[in-house]
Amino acid sequence: MRRVIAILFLCLVCFMPVGLAQDDFQYWSRYSIKLLSNELFDFTNYWEMRGFEDASSLGLWYTSQKLQIHPVKNLSFGINYTYLEFEAADAAQKTNEFKYQHRFELEATPHWALPGQFKIKNRNRMEFRWIEGRGSDNGRYRHLWELYRSLDLGWLKGIYINNEFFVDFARHQIAENRVTPVGITLRFNQHAGLKVFYMIQSQKGGFDWKSNQILGTQIDLLL
Repeated sequence: MRRVIAILFLCLVCFMPVGLAQDDFQYWSRYSIKLLSNELFDFTNYWEMRGFEDASSLGLWYTSQKLQIHPVKNLSFGINYTYLEFEAADAAQKTNEFKYQHRFELEATPHWALPGQFKIKNRNRMEFRWIEGRGSDNGRYRHLWELYRSLDLGWLKGIYINNEFFVDFARHQIAENRVTPVGITLRFNQHAGLKVFYMIQSQKGGFDWKSNQILGTQIDLLL
């Protein structure tokens, strides 16, 4: 079993070819407030803000309303709505301006408990996106594998790694890949927790890939 788990770690990190993270350092700040939670479903309000250009400029923010349904033991379904604004360059005006995006998301996430306090999940998300100036023909599929190891070291409750790739149907290609080689989960009490992670984000440009280094935090609250 240890050999299987080691192979899973290697596959998660190396699933997609990733270039050197050299183009930009970014800081992603996430906030998750779980408003309702029981054995059948969860309802969560989620926010994210991203600092670009060495974390000096707010280049993207969004908010999501997430409904997670748990019909059976090892499977969850999600229905989400996301409103997003991102900074886009206007070549004609030689300026940057924020454009908005509406996103309807459907998710299916099988998950399993493994020996040795390991857990693995596989989130599959289909996104139907309406982007300002580009219309509604912007469907995207996201596929994520995550391996989590539970711990009980005071506030430190777990470590994890994951890998996610994005298929852009309008461009007919894999357009993005995100590798998180290390992340930690902290829990302060039953109602408050924190995640801290390092990520390498690789995005497909016109001819090649570019990569960014990302430091991220996520505050989790349960009301």
